[in-house]
Amino acid sequence: MNCRTLRWFVVAILVCGLAGAVLLPVPSAQAVDTTSWFRLLTVDTSLAISLNGSKLSARAMRIGETLLVPFSVLHQAWGAVYAVSAAGSALTIGFRHAVWKGMSPTYRLDLLDMPWGVAPVSSGGQLYIPLRELMEPMGAFVGKRTPSGEVVVAYSTKWQKEPWLRQGQLAQVEAIDQIPVNLKRVATIHKVVAFTFDDNWDAVAAVRIAELFHAYNGHCTFFVIGTNVRMHPEVIRTMVRLGHDIGNHTHSHPAATNITEATFVKQIQACEQVLNGMGLTSRPYFRFPYFAEDKHLMQIVTDQGYVTIGSAWTIEDTGPNWSVAHSIATIRRFISPGVIFVGHANNMMTYNAMKAILPELAGQGYSFVSISELLTGR
Repeated sequence: MNCRTLRWFVVAILVCGLAGAVLLPVPSAQAVDTTSWFRLLTVDTSLAISLNGSKLSARAMRIGETLLVPFSVLHQAWGAVYAVSAAGSALTIGFRHAVWKGMSPTYRLDLLDMPWGVAPVSSGGQLYIPLRELMEPMGAFVGKRTPSGEVVVAYSTKWQKEPWLRQGQLAQVEAIDQIPVNLKRVATIHKVVAFTFDDNWDAVAAVRIAELFHAYNGHCTFFVIGTNVRMHPEVIRTMVRLGHDIGNHTHSHPAATNITEATFVKQIQACEQVLNGMGLTSRPYFRFPYFAEDKHLMQIVTDQGYVTIGSAWTIEDTGPNWSVAHSIATIRRFISPGVIFVGHANNMMTYNAMKAILPELAGQGYSFVSISELLTGR
């Protein structure tokens, strides 16, 4: 091969490589990366779209049974990138690529052929993408709320590398309208009990409690404070990795009855945003600090897309007269199927009380469940 032929051969290879790069684009390395954040996208029956509770100007379309959203919505939610070349179209979310050509009824996701049902369409200068058909194979949670019929899609690109970050409690997002407000117990014949722990001031105690329930093949629920999440993110990751639920307990633990409505809303949102930055969510569970609540405040919580979770009994692990023995005696006195207890992961004494009582309750046939598991009747 002479020099001129070799030169043209190298140029051809470079051109092919560039064409492939255009087909499978990646976000700019200089861009601020918020695409790993958890996002909750909702589309109501009027085709209005909301992102993490804020309504967007873009609207969805429906073709038959297929719901499609503008590409711009996927870009805003999960940093989606779109490109087209002679080889076809490519949509990238995180490091996963959906590739198709023209009006093909299928697309290639990684190495698999997936059905569109309805191929992406252009309308009004926008590209519309089938929502469920793209996001469910991506690993998103996709559901429909009853009775409203609102479609919900929850996703974080962090789930691509750490699929265990997809929380089981997300299934309750579609059932939120059916969860009683200020839930304190459920009627059940099964010997299940839901222990919940607020505050989590003590990171060591919180992890030990999370591991303790896991050792009994059980789960619990932690209502966390945003400032503590920010200081101890690995504690929260441990809770989720072990299968426990995470609830919202505001950002800095104020009594809601002592602050303005606007400040209260900001407290809820700030706690959620800290978790979102980890690819996690507290939805749909909220608990009031100090149980400082009223009907109006509970309605504010509902308007923010959460349900207020109460408790039937406290294990009385706060206050000057608290002791391990007193907490154990309280649990023994009030234990019954379907009850929700509240404790506080604020020191090792709470852990010691749980370490002493769990084997006793397990011996009586009790299972330890998260709020989500309690609601689904595990």
